[in-house]
Amino acid sequence: MDIATEQKIQTPIDSDKRNQRDIAELLSTTGLVMVGYGLTALLFACLPIRLLDPEWQLRASGAFSASGPFLLIGLLLVCLARSFNGSSQQLISRVKLLRSLSTWAAILYLLLVPIQLHAGVRLLQQKSGQEAQLQAQWSKFKAQLQATTSEQEVRSLLATLPQPVQLPAKLDIPLPVLKKQLFANVDSRFNALRYQTAEARSQRLQNFLGEASSNCLKTLLVALGFAAFAQGREGGPTLLQKAQGLFGNKSRRRSRSA
Repeated sequence: MDIATEQKIQTPIDSDKRNQRDIAELLSTTGLVMVGYGLTALLFACLPIRLLDPEWQLRASGAFSASGPFLLIGLLLVCLARSFNGSSQQLISRVKLLRSLSTWAAILYLLLVPIQLHAGVRLLQQKSGQEAQLQAQWSKFKAQLQATTSEQEVRSLLATLPQPVQLPAKLDIPLPVLKKQLFANVDSRFNALRYQTAEARSQRLQNFLGEASSNCLKTLLVALGFAAFAQGREGGPTLLQKAQGLFGNKSRRRSRSA
């Protein structure tokens, strides 16, 4: 076989290899872009950092859940790139690193579930505490109004309100009548406040249950995704496969003991 014929035979194979390398490079680059996009969105969503603030904890957990699909898709594309160009040492080392980091990512996403629930409960408690404090202030105001014995005391008490009430310079009604009118107004506002507080508390609880269920489920799904990628450097079973094997062994032991 002459050289020209040999080149014609080898050319399609070389072309396929070149195409595979191009596809691998495209997938790898796109995957890294997706990972970078997810990390960038996550970083800026968590700023400014306030670790002890339950509102920040919920916002950060939501940012992790929202960025998770981008990170998973990017990781998948990098792994696909390796399948197109398995001889590239750069791709091999890159995939090994990302799959090793996936173990920590899966653990982190699992930890986010109790963090979200704890932060949500703390926010509910804070809101309830603020409402209880406001109701206590109204009750204290009623007791102070009841204890007033002069027009000047009434005027001074009304001036301490968050929105001070200004009485006319000269009252045309006796003090007992004025206090009776003030009590009627205070009771009306206090009853409206209690009704609004009860409605707001019920609505917050319903919103919390719905959002907590949705966010925890999304976080768990992302954690499962990372567990499916999580693999040690030796190329052993993934974290998800280990978990499946562990639970499978437990169920077998229970069935045998039964």
